[in-house]
Amino acid sequence: LKPPFRAQAHALAPIAMVLKKRKRAEVGGLSAVAKAARRKGSSGANGAAEQRSAAAAVALDANVDSDDEASSDDMGGAAAPASDEEFFETPDEKRVRLAKEYLGKLGAEKPGEDIQQQLSRDVNDQAKRTKVIVEDVKLGEQRIHKQGHRFAVTCVCLSSDDTTAYTGGKDCTVVRWDVETGKKAVFPGSRNRFDCGGHFEQVLSVCLIEPRSLLASVGVDRVVRFWDHRAPHRSTCQDTLSGHTGSITGVVAEADGSQLYTSSMDKSLKLWDLRTKRCVDTLFGHVSGIGCLDMFTKGRPVTGGTDKTVRLWKVDKETHLMFNRHAYAVDAVTVADQDRFLSGSQDGNIHLWSHASKKPLATATLGANHWITALSAVRRGNVVFGGTVDGKLRCWRFGRGPAVGEEQTPGDKGMLRMTEVMEPVSVPGCINAIAVGRKVVACAVGKEHRLGRWYYDRSQKNGLLLMPLSYHEG
Repeated sequence: LKPPFRAQAHALAPIAMVLKKRKRAEVGGLSAVAKAARRKGSSGANGAAEQRSAAAAVALDANVDSDDEASSDDMGGAAAPASDEEFFETPDEKRVRLAKEYLGKLGAEKPGEDIQQQLSRDVNDQAKRTKVIVEDVKLGEQRIHKQGHRFAVTCVCLSSDDTTAYTGGKDCTVVRWDVETGKKAVFPGSRNRFDCGGHFEQVLSVCLIEPRSLLASVGVDRVVRFWDHRAPHRSTCQDTLSGHTGSITGVVAEADGSQLYTSSMDKSLKLWDLRTKRCVDTLFGHVSGIGCLDMFTKGRPVTGGTDKTVRLWKVDKETHLMFNRHAYAVDAVTVADQDRFLSGSQDGNIHLWSHASKKPLATATLGANHWITALSAVRRGNVVFGGTVDGKLRCWRFGRGPAVGEEQTPGDKGMLRMTEVMEPVSVPGCINAIAVGRKVVACAVGKEHRLGRWYYDRSQKNGLLLMPLSYHEG
């Protein structure tokens, strides 16, 4: 049938079903009357009354309104077919119709100002999900600030506008840095001084929660501490959270600032509600301590542990996916975009993963003597920076096709691979953490590793290393 007649046939289908049901009802009713008339023992007035009652019931069933039967079929059956306008509309007309329906739904639920804010949030969310191709990556001159921490710097994070950096160190302090001038403000901390107003053990991770104007820090003292990130020098922490029984190695927050995740050497991943400042869930899966943590998407943190595994958690379903191709402990994880994330291990391998595959999409190998200590990717991009214990900063780009300077073979076109895009950069210390912004790369460097003293070099430096970053988005 041609499209117009097909639509008419769909429209007449319920009427045909009603007529068939009515015919079956009439045939079944007549056979019931015949059986009642032949029934033994039915005689006289009683038999005649039973026959009249059966005939009346059949007549009542046969006279049911067709509209009533059609409505009952609609309730239990499939949805009504689309109208002719929707069937023949073009893709552009469909987009316009869906946009009008979406705006109409928002208008019914929210006032005008809230609609504008919701549309802005939707646009920002869509922009975050858009992947970009990063090209021509270049790093500028190094600037190191070594007057803030007395011992090794273990962690670093950047503000969204790249103007401020925050670091934590083995001296138990948290420091706020002005990226442009190097001016600093120190938040207090002192080893084994429980009344110092800050950490009394080493700080291992920091996270800036800009929607709530808070800075979260964690460490060996098993306490989550919250600071006003705009507070003046020597300001004490505002609030604390306790619950872990081992050193807290990582902390990340949701983009909207509603929830906080912490990982620990007690093998657990905890979820905290920042409105009530309480732990709302504790997840177990690692069979050994968790050494690193990052946020994949909302409700999907990714962790790496000393059990040689990487795990992607689904908090709402209380389950997770396990990726186990590393030969030694996983010390670094980072998220590239909404589909892919990376992990680095003591075995010198960096694996690119997807939630849709248990096998690595691509792998970069440095060798067993190059311990991967830190990873950080350009968000929504295809470039990742990695640091090693010997003080080398490297940059890889993952994509399809041959590496730069190589000839393309027939099998290269569809193969995903990781290639270095620039020469390794020497850094004066072990790279314990990396934060990549839009205009700057920040590295936390120290004379030793953040979790121990396996490699100690007195000639190296403890401090914050900053390098200008430039690249083009394709």
